[in-house]
Amino acid sequence: MSGDTLRPIGHQYALAMLGGGEERVRSLAQSAGTQLTMDAFLRVQDEEPVPAFLHSALCAMSLPTKRPKDDTLPILREDGKYALAINPRPVLQTVDGKPVLRSVGVPYGAYPRVALIYLLSQAVTKRSRDVYLGRNFTEWMRRLGYQTVSYGPRGTANLMREQVDRLLACEWQIRWEGNDAGDNAFAVRDVKISNEYAGSLEKNGAFAREIRMSEGFYSHLIDHAVPLNEIAIRELKGTPTALDLYTYLAYRLPRISSDRGQVISWDQLAKHLGNDADSKRFRQTVRETMQLVSAVYPNADVDFSGRKVVLRPSPAPLERKLVGPHLRLLGAPTPETAPRSSVSKTPRSTVRDIKVSEPVYPFPGGSLTYGERETKFRAIGIEKGKPWCVDTMANAFRTGFPGIKQERTDAEWLRVWEAFVVRYAERRANSDAS
Repeated sequence: MSGDTLRPIGHQYALAMLGGGEERVRSLAQSAGTQLTMDAFLRVQDEEPVPAFLHSALCAMSLPTKRPKDDTLPILREDGKYALAINPRPVLQTVDGKPVLRSVGVPYGAYPRVALIYLLSQAVTKRSRDVYLGRNFTEWMRRLGYQTVSYGPRGTANLMREQVDRLLACEWQIRWEGNDAGDNAFAVRDVKISNEYAGSLEKNGAFAREIRMSEGFYSHLIDHAVPLNEIAIRELKGTPTALDLYTYLAYRLPRISSDRGQVISWDQLAKHLGNDADSKRFRQTVRETMQLVSAVYPNADVDFSGRKVVLRPSPAPLERKLVGPHLRLLGAPTPETAPRSSVSKTPRSTVRDIKVSEPVYPFPGGSLTYGERETKFRAIGIEKGKPWCVDTMANAFRTGFPGIKQERTDAEWLRVWEAFVVRYAERRANSDAS
């Protein structure tokens, strides 16, 4: 791309962060970005990366984004050395008091993608085929990043439940011919993600809190898991195309060895994402989607502006620093020394260009039980972190948050504090459940 204005907005944010810190990112967002992309970028930069995983074949070949015309037919994705078949097998259901074999259909949309990443991440992280979901469906949904869980006919819980049932009832076939460095050929035939899952809502209304992954799928997953950043997944969870593009780039870019990169056709990219490349709308959708994806993966060095797609070697998503070569400008601070979120650490040459609209402070010290400024922090701790002690969480935050020594506006402190409290409560709940 020629010129900063043609770069995806996430790349522009990263350059602004390298050159002037968070205030410059906010200034750029007012003129060229959106609140959505800015918030996503700042959250990913502020929070410690949380490892998540997806099978490499599912990074290269995606699920349908929309409900197929006949969702009982198998889905086939194929592009040279890759092939993925998803076959919706019939499951035993009770209709009018009688057992009936019926296909629930193939999974589609954002919900099964988010659920799949969670299930596979838990299996890889804990090195276990047994994946614990939660005490109830609401708790599990919140672990996936859905803070508002509704149970109406089109509520988030019922939509997720339907897609999980579809996901786990399917049989999968994967063929992978290893031609690139690090790509070992393999084939997985006729396996289910789980052989012991009978539906997310049992007859008596109880939530199936744990599933056991099939041995065949689990063994291949351990050998072919691609690292992702859970924080990024949460930011993309409402957009299936964004999830597909992120996971595809997360798999592909770190494996490119040539400095010149790799050129692929729009048709090849469309096959990976399950779309029709002849449609101008597809290209425009990818370019628009890349704005959000670049905000959570600014190190992804890609060019979607031309007649061909150019993929260049890039760090993996878990690499937190802004290190991509496309982010290095002549005269800009290096990633190792550039400020992240602190106005007080902005290079002197750029201070005059930044308008500081709010005062900055350190994170409150001591107990959050007392003090006027501490009131808002305490309220978040009580609401989002119950039943855990607010001061215990504050001490953990001071110890573990990497930017604790930087001064920020109270609005920024409250945002990162809330994100920490939510994750702290989730980890404690998971630990107690185990």
